[in-house]
Amino acid sequence: MKKLLVLFTSLLVFSAVGQVDRSKQPVPGPAPTIQVKEPQQYKLKNGLTVMLVENRKLPQVSASLSLDNPPILEGIKAGLTELTGSLLGKGSKKIAKDDFYDEVDFMGANISISASGAFAQSLSRYFERTFQMMADAAINPNFSEEEFIKERDVIIDALKSSEKDVTTAARRIERLLAYGGNHPYGEYTTPGTINNIKLADVQRYYDFRFRPNNAYLVIVGDIDMETVKPLVKKYFGKWKPNPVASSPIPKVTNPTSPQIEFVNMPNAVQSEVVVQSTAYLAKKDPEYFAVLMANSILGGGGEARLFLNLREDKGYTYGAYSSIGNDKRTATRFRASASVRNEVTDSAVVELLNEVKRIRTDLVMESELKKAKAKYVGSFVRSLERPATIAQFAYDIATENLDKDFYKTYLDQINAVTAEDVRDVAQKYFNVDQSRIVVTGKGVDVLDNLEKVEFNGKLLPVNYYDKYGMSIDRPRKIAVAGGVTAESVLTNHIEKTGVNNLSDLSAVKLVYKGTFMQMAIVVEETYSADSQEQVISVGGNAMMTSVVSTEGAFMKQGPNQMDLPKIIYDDLKKSLGVISEIGLLASGEAVLEGIETVNDTEAYVIKVPGIGVSYTNYYSKETGMKIKESTMVNFNGQMQTNNTNYANYKEISNLLMPGEKSFDLGGQEISLTLEEVIVNPDK
Repeated sequence: MKKLLVLFTSLLVFSAVGQVDRSKQPVPGPAPTIQVKEPQQYKLKNGLTVMLVENRKLPQVSASLSLDNPPILEGIKAGLTELTGSLLGKGSKKIAKDDFYDEVDFMGANISISASGAFAQSLSRYFERTFQMMADAAINPNFSEEEFIKERDVIIDALKSSEKDVTTAARRIERLLAYGGNHPYGEYTTPGTINNIKLADVQRYYDFRFRPNNAYLVIVGDIDMETVKPLVKKYFGKWKPNPVASSPIPKVTNPTSPQIEFVNMPNAVQSEVVVQSTAYLAKKDPEYFAVLMANSILGGGGEARLFLNLREDKGYTYGAYSSIGNDKRTATRFRASASVRNEVTDSAVVELLNEVKRIRTDLVMESELKKAKAKYVGSFVRSLERPATIAQFAYDIATENLDKDFYKTYLDQINAVTAEDVRDVAQKYFNVDQSRIVVTGKGVDVLDNLEKVEFNGKLLPVNYYDKYGMSIDRPRKIAVAGGVTAESVLTNHIEKTGVNNLSDLSAVKLVYKGTFMQMAIVVEETYSADSQEQVISVGGNAMMTSVVSTEGAFMKQGPNQMDLPKIIYDDLKKSLGVISEIGLLASGEAVLEGIETVNDTEAYVIKVPGIGVSYTNYYSKETGMKIKESTMVNFNGQMQTNNTNYANYKEISNLLMPGEKSFDLGGQEISLTLEEVIVNPDK
């Protein structure tokens, strides 16, 4: 009987499937019903608000302490918040740093503390001790002069290492221009402002910002209120309230009409392009959900308009995106951005402006709106699986003046957005007609075309800045003296290295050493007339090998080897030689572009064009030695630029070679020192 029932049920299923009309797209079902558990809530006498969300699915508990502090202007001590945060969480007045870390690791717990709050998570059985340690480290920090100096120096070193980073400069000036230097969001940190900070400043900042009367403690997990109340009273009850320090927040405005703000970075190999404006948008605003949909359609991901236009259609960039935040106290920024090749900088500006304009004037397609809604529905539903999400919801409702059903009706609000709503909010919040187009890049390469960009039938004015936002004159190329050619520059460099003075020289091997992620890195480079080989080893293990020879070119990582495409190989073999300048000179394609200031040095710019690989080398006008090498590789239609800086040439084995070189590896700048030069290594 059971077998017959199963068979009958199966036949019904197959029959039903067979009757489905597959020519019609399924009608989407209703939005899933969202059950967001409301927290139990109370307040301590010191002002600390405590919220509990019970979740018995797993035997673990988390506690999130958040300080709802207003932004504060730090002025000549910019970086004080960051430095204070770096000193928190390193034990307490009762527990030494190493003992603190060891005990947290032993419990398999997680404790982190910053200037804006603290977080702790552990298994239920360890929660009381974990909670106690979090509270102790947060309320009784062990600020010491030794740790202060160490963390201060770490921040200064990081700032110095990013001085030439184009993206860092771009983000700094974007915020400065949007908000102004007298706004907490517009000021920036420098080594000088960090050096202005004393340990007493850190203690004072902590005393007037890390206070219970402006704090929210959200506990989520396998615990009940009967257990929570005595724990919180025991470990947070003696935390003393204090007035919270703040500073006036100036009103933020946009320019009266669109204008280009150009930030000159002579070392840039591509341009950071951002169309930005400011607007006042809080999460409680009725238009909030429509703004989310508008941004998702414009630039929220790989399926959005900016990405499809600038990457998929035009091939200008790896990706183009937009974003807009929300802020209950001051203005937030709308941004449409892309990192693009120098030669298409002006075209990218035009496309970004036109896409923002289009979403403000034309109704979006219903299919676009459905995709945007589906994306948010899926993301929202998945986020509910994380206990931290519930904690964040509780904090948002308490601090953003939201309706208590804000997240319960979240998906209904999303699904209620119409194409007309998208257009209306885009007109209000994506203010392209009063925007700043911030372009950070190499002026001598991009300005001639950028200064011709028009929008709405008008030529856009251009202002010029350095990497710290100071107004400068228009960057211009330095004139080249008569008689200087690409051939003379390359020949001079070859002569200076001494390779022509060694009659039996057939190959040379250079060994460079340094550190990468606290591990030893060794780079071995072997050059000859018919081959080049580079082997990068990290921690004693060969990580990457690249070979270019008269027979072909390939890259090898571990056991995996990849032959490079012919268009790349054809250009790479132009640089074959004991030094690459020999091959580049022999190619007959080198062009002298002019003189530029590179790494604070006037340098001749030599370019060798190519389809797969193009070369741009910089040679000191004073010494004739190469100070920078830049190669742009066209791989599968995407452009990738690799930069190497050279300095402190050393004479070893009668050859003058770069004593130091630096390049980017995995997003980190690697500095190497020349350890050995081997002439004719195979002999």
